[in-house]
Order: sequence, then C-alpha cells, then structure tokens
Amino acid sequence: MSVNINAGKETIPAFIQESWKRCHSKGLQPSMMDKEDMLGEFELAEYHDQYAELLYHSSPLLEEVYSSINGLESILLLAAPEGYIIETVGDPAFIRHADNVSLRKGANWLEETKGTNAIGTAIVEKKPVLIHGNQHFHQDNHFLTCAASPIYHPDGHLLGVLNLSSHQQNYHPFSISLVQRVADSIKQALQLSHTQKREKNLYFIYDQYPDPLITIDKEGKVTNLNIAASNIIGTLKKPISNIISGLDPLVLGKRISIKDQEFAVQTLGENIEHQSSVILRLKKQKLNDGLTNRYQFTDMISNDPQMNQTISIAKRAAMLDISLLITGESGTGKELFAQSIHGASLRSDKPFIAINCSAIPENLLESELFGYEKGAYTGAKSGGHKGKFEAADGGTLFLDEIGDMPLSAQATLLRVLQERCVTRVGGHASIPIDVRIIAATNKDLQKEMEAGEFRADLFFRLCGLSLKLPNLRSRKDLLLLAEYILAEIPYKNEYTELTDDAKSFILEYYWPGNFRELQNVLGQAVFLADNGPITRGTLRALCPVSTTLEKRADADREPRNFQEHETQLIRKALERTNGNISTAAKQLDIGRNTLYRKMGKYGISYQK
Repeated sequence: MSVNINAGKETIPAFIQESWKRCHSKGLQPSMMDKEDMLGEFELAEYHDQYAELLYHSSPLLEEVYSSINGLESILLLAAPEGYIIETVGDPAFIRHADNVSLRKGANWLEETKGTNAIGTAIVEKKPVLIHGNQHFHQDNHFLTCAASPIYHPDGHLLGVLNLSSHQQNYHPFSISLVQRVADSIKQALQLSHTQKREKNLYFIYDQYPDPLITIDKEGKVTNLNIAASNIIGTLKKPISNIISGLDPLVLGKRISIKDQEFAVQTLGENIEHQSSVILRLKKQKLNDGLTNRYQFTDMISNDPQMNQTISIAKRAAMLDISLLITGESGTGKELFAQSIHGASLRSDKPFIAINCSAIPENLLESELFGYEKGAYTGAKSGGHKGKFEAADGGTLFLDEIGDMPLSAQATLLRVLQERCVTRVGGHASIPIDVRIIAATNKDLQKEMEAGEFRADLFFRLCGLSLKLPNLRSRKDLLLLAEYILAEIPYKNEYTELTDDAKSFILEYYWPGNFRELQNVLGQAVFLADNGPITRGTLRALCPVSTTLEKRADADREPRNFQEHETQLIRKALERTNGNISTAAKQLDIGRNTLYRKMGKYGISYQK
C-alpha cells in the first residue's frame, strides 16, 4: 500500500501534500516506519542539560494543560529542534498505546524518520500544524490526531516544538489553537526570564562599576543611571535624543556628547534591534597601545554553528564583570577571544595585560605577577618593579596556560583573587587592585584537579563562566578559513588558488596545530606554488604526518574525555564492519540515524 499524493487534493492541505512529496523523495515507505532512532540514556540527559531552560519554563504549563484535559486519552510532548522528544505528560493508557509507534521520550520525530507528522512537519513549516488520521505518511500513525506548534526563543531561533496527540476519534479542530497558545505562553515565560536576568545583570554592573553609566531605551528615554553618572551630569529628565549633539544614540560604536561629556554607545546584547536598552559609557583617554588589546569580535571569521554559538555567549559575557575560563587546544584562538571580550567590556579603555604562565620560570612567576620590592632577590631592579596585576589595574589580566601554573603560585593567586590586593615579593604593604581575570588552558583541569596538580578552589574562583573553543578539525567552515588566510597573504597572486584535491586534503587532515598550523601550511604553500595553484601534494608535503597516520595515532592513544572515547568506539566499529553502517550501529547498540548524526557531529567519514 502507498500514499496517493494526488487523491483527495481538495480536502488535503497543500502543506501536507508537500510533506508527502518530501517523504517519497527521501525513499520512505508508508508501510515501514523507522523506530530505531532513539536517544540513549546518556544522550537524553545531554538534551535535558542543553534545553534545561525550556524544560524549566514549560513543565508547569504542560502539567496545567494536562490537568485541564484530564479524562481525554492524550499525551503532551515537548521535542527539541532536532526532533527528539525530551518530555512527555499524559494519560497512562494512551502513553502505552503511543509507545507502540515510538511516540515516547527519546524518539526522533523528524519527517525523515517518521514521515509526515505534527512535530516534524511543524519544524519544516515553522508554524503550527494539525495532522489528522491518514494525513500521516506512515500507516502505523493513522490512529493518531496530532497538533504541534513551534516554540521560539526570545532571540528568534527555534527552541523546541509542543505537540498534543490523541486517538483519531478525539479529533478537535481547536487543538491547534490550544498548543499555539501554550507555546506562546512558554515563549512569554522565557522572555520574562531573560528580561529579568538582563536587568539583574545590569544592576550588578551598576553596583560594581565605578565609572559613569547610563541606559536608555529605543526612544532615547533614560531608564537608569548610576551614581557616578549622576554626579557628573546630574538628573536627565528629557530624552537623550533631545539633548545630544547631532548623533543617533542607538548607533553602536558611536560617541555622543551629553552636557559636554563624551559617552560611547554599547549594547547589552548581540543585536541592538532586538534590545530594549543600550548602555552609554563615559569615554576616557586611551592608554598607550602597548597595554590595550589588538583584536575585536569583528576580527573573528566563522560560519560554524558551534563556533558561532561560542562567540554569541562570549559577547554576552563580555558585559558582565565576571571571571572567565577559556579552554581549547593550542591554536584555537583563546587569546583572540580574551582580547575581544576585553574590547567589548566596560573595561575596554583600561589595560589588557597577558602573561603566559608556562613560559616563565617557576622562581620568577610570582614576581612577574605580583611585582617585587628593591632588593627582593639578586638581580632585582633597584627601584623595584610592579607586577602584571598592578599593570592591569582597572582592566583585564589574561592568564594563558593557567594549567601549567605551579601549585605554590596557585595558592598565592587564589589569595590575591579573594582579597583583591597584592603584596610584592619582598614587600609588606598590601596594594589594592581591580582586575578582571580571563584564564585559558589547553589542559583538562578536571583531570589536573583529580591528580592534585590544580587547586579546586582556584578552579571555581576562575570559572565564573567557561568557554570551550572547538578544534579546527570539528569545524564546518574549514574552507572558508582557508580562503580567508589565502586572501591575507601579501605575496599571493591571482593564480594562487586551491585545487579541488587540495580542498579535499584540508577537509580530511586532522590539523593537530589548529588555526596556527593551517595558517603556517598555507603561507608556505603559496610560496612553493610559485604563482601556480596549490595542490594536494604540496599540502601533504608540508604537513608533519599523513592524514591516515595522524588519525590512527589519535585513535590509538588514550581518550581524554567522553567525546574522544565515543569517537574511538565509532571509528573502531566502522573499521571492524568495513564501513557497514547498519552492522556498526547494531554493534554499538544505537540506531542508524543516531550513528549518522554522531559521525557528522564528530567529523567521522568512512569509505568501504
């Protein structure tokens, strides 16, 4: 039996006909439904962590709605944007019936696995949908009547899907209105939560920041100003737009004059068009370039979802005066992030000071960080020397390779962070300091703590927020980065381009040195190409090991975390089965689609 997409067109909505066509084009059969694409217990827990905010705000509403329709055999489902059901509330009898078609927590209900259905089709259509009876593509689902509505995050991206399913005979045309209203209520709860968080963060900034700050709404009306601002410019009763000197106050990066004082415009979020307020910060005279950052967020090149999400989080974190811990392999851009965060922060007109904790001898590290007095040790300057903390006062101190800091220096650093003052080596006076700490490491600090090599109390002091940078081999925009690097090389010419096999090599190679290695290899390749195209052979010759050897070496070493462990298991299963996806999935005890998804996530490819 097959679905006739031409039958009864006058009664079948056009979007359902289009969905059937998509299902046919993907090779789906109405009589055969994939019920294997299920999340394991660990994966489901990961989804719960990822969508914890959505679950927190939706769970009370789901319970409330279910109590209002109690007695009707039905089930309310919450699905992630990837199609996986992450929460269920419903009638026990109907839940058992729905379980026969994998309509349960952990199952994937995208169109490519379950055909035309309310969850999957709502994700495609980006609007509420009602799928009733035999409008479902798969015959197994014809007993259902389902309504689903997308749930959108306050910033506009799809956060999840709310679905109401029941027996076909319980069909009600108003069910789609019900799920849409509940989805809107969840969005409103999220919006209110984000507004409250933003206001809370703003009040935190106002309480902690000593320089003048003003916030205004989009109409130019003052919504708040701190004591420092009121001391300088007094009370502002008129809208800013009526008193500034000829500039739109809502243009980022612009400077405006208020009562002869120059202020800079900064937003509280990524996109000022979606924000209700902006910050005006008093501009102060810039320090010399040797003490300021060179990079900004605008210097970052990315078309990778994971990297873009990390950049988004970093931009929001920049405005909060909290300590940050940036983790990632060498060459992934940790200092680029640190400098960009400083440049977007309220400390941007103060020093940015960086120190590499692994490059300074242990016996000199404390004097470099905290300074020393005259005669503190042999060779000390006659007048003493202020350390990096004092040099960074008011600004940002970037502690690179913090995982290599000796335990003795860790203890002193912890004391400085707690007391917010330093004592120079050989001195007795406490010197107050006001710095923001951004630390970075390529080590697994959890393992370092377990081994007793890193203090847990220091870790939690440094990790006000953690940013994990993706390595180059897992990014989806490798060719974009390569083209950007080539465009920046001054001695390349119009004939210097990557051949198709060179592009393939870039995608296949493991890039253990990450961006630095890619930059170095392409720089040499342009020179060696001698005005011609860059070939695979040229790139291979410049890399220290072949792609195969590098991947094999990585697969043979002990995994450092769960992701590496899972990657090894998948690679070995594919090797044992000679690339047979179905057999490998069975050996790993997961569904085929789950295996495909993990291979894409970890950048695993395998050819027979």
